[in-house]
Amino acid sequence: MKQFMGKKQLLLAVLVVALGSAVYLNYYFSLGEPKMTTGGNNNVSDTAGDTTKNLGDSQYVNSPEPTAAQENPDDYFVKARANRKAAREEALDIIEDLLSDVKNNEQIQQEALARGAAIAASVEQESKVESLIIAKGFSDCVVYIEGEKCSIVVRCEGLTPIMAVQITDIVSSQSNIVAQNVNIVTVN
Repeated sequence: MKQFMGKKQLLLAVLVVALGSAVYLNYYFSLGEPKMTTGGNNNVSDTAGDTTKNLGDSQYVNSPEPTAAQENPDDYFVKARANRKAAREEALDIIEDLLSDVKNNEQIQQEALARGAAIAASVEQESKVESLIIAKGFSDCVVYIEGEKCSIVVRCEGLTPIMAVQITDIVSSQSNIVAQNVNIVTVN
């Protein structure tokens, strides 16, 4: 009786799931982690006078996480770009491993090359869109392009319909993404 899936197909399936998980986790963590709260008083005073607090340090365990108003908005965009870059590097490492494995057949290598080219195209499009949005007067933004969908996090007080149309027009002109697939999120 033939095997349902060979070793190569199983390896490819595992790598595709790992890549999908990496992209999902990057997207999830870049938009902000859900805040967990407890019913008790978790305030901890800083007796050492240290201004840099690392949650997880022994004296800060169970202290509340800073709210969005307390966090520096620049940190959000820096973290989002770092998370996006790390997820891409992980995906490219997986693709590189697929290409360098001589046991993989031509079809798997072609699929890996196509996925690598898609990532490169997304990187280029995201860079162009971010630059053009900032040129329109926004102070900062992060763009995520995944297939036929685009999510944009932009810093502004209130997004007017005109601003949303400008951003959507930029995305549509720089990619093949239609306006209905553009999601814009604001951060103050």
